[in-house]
Amino acid sequence: MLVNEKELKLHFDGDEELIGELVEVFETSYPDTLAAIKISTQNSNFKDLELHAHTMKGMIANFFSEELKEASFVLEKMGRDQKAEGYQQYIDILDEGLPRLIADIKSIL
Repeated sequence: MLVNEKELKLHFDGDEELIGELVEVFETSYPDTLAAIKISTQNSNFKDLELHAHTMKGMIANFFSEELKEASFVLEKMGRDQKAEGYQQYIDILDEGLPRLIADIKSIL
């Protein structure tokens, strides 16, 4: 499971309705942010890579998924350091993990 269920419920004081609403917003908004990350890496636009990866990291942090948050952080740092070598493995982690994260959260609600 990609989500820390205990931390998630503790953070939102057990309010499953609120968590459900947030995951719905996340589910509709993350694809655009992920697409922007991909475009940024393809175009070597490091400023945008840093911005969009930082945004993704913040979105993921709400759901206590360390693995996905770390992948976003590495991409953010690549943008800041203007180095994109090896970025694909982190995009793959997000591509595969984000739908699983949403499914995991929905399964615990």
